[in-house]
Amino acid sequence: MAVVKSTRAPRVSGKNRLINAALKLSMQTRSIRALGLRELAREAGLNPNTFYRHFRDLDELGVSIIGTLVEQIRQPLRDLRREAAGSVLGDDYDPGAADPMKATLRAQQVNRETIRLVFEFALQNEAAFLMGVQELHGASPVLRRALRAVMADFADDMVQDIKDLKLMVPLDEKRMHQLSEIVIRNIFQLSLEYIEFPEQRRAICQQAEYMVLSLLSGAMILNRMGPDLFP
Repeated sequence: MAVVKSTRAPRVSGKNRLINAALKLSMQTRSIRALGLRELAREAGLNPNTFYRHFRDLDELGVSIIGTLVEQIRQPLRDLRREAAGSVLGDDYDPGAADPMKATLRAQQVNRETIRLVFEFALQNEAAFLMGVQELHGASPVLRRALRAVMADFADDMVQDIKDLKLMVPLDEKRMHQLSEIVIRNIFQLSLEYIEFPEQRRAICQQAEYMVLSLLSGAMILNRMGPDLFP
């Protein structure tokens, strides 16, 4: 007997319908806080009271969207760094003693692949990234804190990966975190330009690569000049 496969689309939960509706509407307003609950419920095809079964308020909805994105990209980003590093040089070299060109090649390859993944992920999740850029400087302290915490987590990952993959001469832990936070914040901002200017995407990728390598190289030079330069 032939098995008849169902053509019915997978059921989307009320929570996810609200998230999808918020992302669609935020493409027009660029702010979660600007959404009205009735407007949001209507877009999701739900009763307005349904919202409170899933979220306390619009801030919690925004935090949920941010958390979903982080779950999707955080580990793949770290895996890609390791794959990119391994494709250039082995793990048995010392970046302080190695040929500077080889060390730079390794860092450049990891840098390029990481930036490519972030920008493509941003393009595939355009509404959420646009919302994030807006809310980073928006009126909601809850969302600002959530986004800053996310960037701090990504900076922690970057610091750990730089050390584990030997991408540069080790720096003071505090300096490494400062450097990583600057990189993460700038890549986040450049993601917006990557989305909005398709004809410039190649140039934006090159700009991002140059920015990261310049920061890493500058940090190593300053490190050689001594820890007292910036106490």
